[in-house]
Amino acid sequence: MSEIPKAKKSLSDIWKLKQRGKRDSDRHKKLINDAIKKNGKDLITEYNIITSDGDKKIKIPIRFLDRYKFKYGKLKDKGKTGQGLDVKPGDKFRLRKRKEEGGKPDKPSKEEGEAVFEAEVTIDEIVDILLKELNLPWMEPDKSSAIEVETEDLSSIEKKGILPNLDIKKTLFENIKRNAAKGSPKIGGINENDLRYRNWETNKEYHSNAAVYLMMDRSGSMSEEKTYIAKSFYFWMVQFLKRRYQNISLVFIAHDARAFLVDEKDFFKVSSSGGTLCSTAFEMAYEHIQANHPPSSWNNYVFEFSDGDNWGDDNLRVLEFVRKLLPLVRAMGYGEIVPEGDFSPWMNEENRLSAVLDREINRTRFVSIRIGSREEVFDALKAFFNVDNSAKKMVGGV
Repeated sequence: MSEIPKAKKSLSDIWKLKQRGKRDSDRHKKLINDAIKKNGKDLITEYNIITSDGDKKIKIPIRFLDRYKFKYGKLKDKGKTGQGLDVKPGDKFRLRKRKEEGGKPDKPSKEEGEAVFEAEVTIDEIVDILLKELNLPWMEPDKSSAIEVETEDLSSIEKKGILPNLDIKKTLFENIKRNAAKGSPKIGGINENDLRYRNWETNKEYHSNAAVYLMMDRSGSMSEEKTYIAKSFYFWMVQFLKRRYQNISLVFIAHDARAFLVDEKDFFKVSSSGGTLCSTAFEMAYEHIQANHPPSSWNNYVFEFSDGDNWGDDNLRVLEFVRKLLPLVRAMGYGEIVPEGDFSPWMNEENRLSAVLDREINRTRFVSIRIGSREEVFDALKAFFNVDNSAKKMVGGV
């Protein structure tokens, strides 16, 4: 009796289950990425995120993946053979538009709604997807303004080494390979011939120094909503800077009629009160740069957020210190928060700080924008940290 030939492919190969699992995993990741992009502007200004320490996980709604199932059609002519349905080679088909699932909002319905669930994502994932193209503009990687950092990189796998560097996966693989040569492909009887160790190589890298000054108006004219917009911008700015740059110094300055050097935690808890003298913040930044971050060794950046309702005579002092700061920094940004309908009885548009700066400052590396609502914070981030370093493409940068 002749021996029945063995199947060349296993059942899993026929159904491609491994590939299907990988495809499902990729689809799931794509759904999460799409959900983050779709909800980006809302996530950027989510209260629970802004008031967290940056380690919080956020829940976002995404649609369930459709489960695999058979779909049966109706035979129009049972006498036909071949493809089963009334189909001929070369026939063209049109996809029907999917009907809206579920009833209309606030109205009852007996139809099923779309199956969704909430996926947890981290701040890191949001930064990687939404803010991946942001960079500090005009940063110069000069060794004179950089520090030397030693890094250890995996260079090879060796048969000799120390126990902490043991590569368990490679060791088990070598053990199975050795046993397979003896006709028993399994794990067992591990000896020194199976051991494999990671070999690390020390390399030197140069990372540019960067000092970023975050200044925020906390005067009485900064309403709760204005302050929240400023904090939202700065929260995400801090998140992407910390994750993108290894050697960065963040300096936090809050001001009303006086400027205060504060730590990061207090900066995001600051409340509004007092009068407005924006020049005090610019003056403090100027003095701090001279004392701590000389431009020969640091890439300096200065950012200020205010509602522009500055004390009239103080605008000239702001101009004075902006002009002093510009030679010391790679770039400077001013964001003015003016919600729709915002009105000050003693302030006209010509006297707003943004209008004064627009008239008087050469804006090659000075970028000024206006923000009217929370939804514009995301666009403001892209305007200040545009990937191509072109101020002309930034909002308010022409």
